[in-house]
Order: sequence, then structure tokens, then C-alpha cells
Amino acid sequence: MKFITAVILAFFLFGCAGTGAVYVAKTESESIKSTYEDPHVQSLQQKNMDLVRDIYRRFVQSNVGIYQGGIGITTLTDQHNEKLHYIMVNIRPSDVYFDENTTKPEGRFSHVLMTAFPKYLKFMKSSDLDRDDIEGLEFGIYWPVRDYSQCNTYGGFIEYIHIYFKKSDAQDVIDGRRDYTDSLQDAEIITSLGLQPAKSVRPVF
Repeated sequence: MKFITAVILAFFLFGCAGTGAVYVAKTESESIKSTYEDPHVQSLQQKNMDLVRDIYRRFVQSNVGIYQGGIGITTLTDQHNEKLHYIMVNIRPSDVYFDENTTKPEGRFSHVLMTAFPKYLKFMKSSDLDRDDIEGLEFGIYWPVRDYSQCNTYGGFIEYIHIYFKKSDAQDVIDGRRDYTDSLQDAEIITSLGLQPAKSVRPVF
């Protein structure tokens, strides 16, 4: 009986001690997405590498985690089936996390959208978007949802929100000319919650 108890205890200890999947980039090369299938996007990345590295340094110097391959260029297809090019910044802040047993997906979404995004958007500069062939800013936040009754350090699953701001809207929010909440009405918001496929949402305020 003592042996069985010891085995069960060891299972839980090692279950918490393991690192599991790691989503935080540890180096510049892990943080910056450098390879693209589209030649034009690849060219844009190379042309804006100075900006990409500067954004990387801002977050790293403030100890903000970056999602793997989270900084670079991304695209969004508009209603006319045209590709728009956005500066991409996807982060994984250490202060954004939740207990699966005491929170609901809607509450986690609301908290991150209204608290974390305004906080971390302040690391961006409106001049970041003053680039040729850049139509906006895609800013994303990833966070873990864990089972705190088993382990509050590792395990669980990842959720995220990506917000696609048009260039002028992003610059107005960053410079304080437009209210952040108001800007969300014109933004494209993509989220994945509770292990469900990503979907486009329209928050109601």
C-alpha cells in the first residue's frame, strides 16, 4: 500500500515538474519569424528587419515574453480578396494566466481584451507603422489556462486573441487620439478559447 501511495505521489510531482510544451521564445531567432512562403512577404520582412529587431528588444528589455515566431510580418485578406500586410507582434506575458477551475472562457477573453491589451500596446510606437506596404498592426496575446488543483506552473492549454488594427486606427490608439475600446469596433479580432478552433468575434460593449 505504501508503494502504491508513493507511485501516485511521484506521478503528481513529476507531472508538475515537467516543462511540457514551451511557447515562449528564448532567443532573437526564436522570436522573429524569418521565413515566409510568399516572396513579397519575405521581401517585406527583410526590408523591415531593423524595425522587427527594435520591437523585439523593447519587449525583451521589459521582460515581456514573446511567442515563438511572434514578431514579423503577417497578412490579412480583405473583403475584396486582397492581401493586406501587417506588422505582427505576438507576446506571451508572464503575468497573464488563469485557473481552468475558477474561470470561464468568456471571462478570460474579456479580462485579456480589456486589461492586458491596453497595457502591452503601450510598447508600440505609431512610427512603427510608417512603412511602405504596411497596412496595419496585428497584435496578439497568448496565455496558459492551467488546472491549479494539479499544478499551477505547467500543463493545461493555451488560448489567444489576435487583433488586426488598421494602420490609422493603431496609430491613433497608440498616440492617444482614439479610445482603445472604440477602435475595437473597426478591428478584426480572432480568438481561440477552451481548445476550440479559432474564430472571428465582435465584442459588445
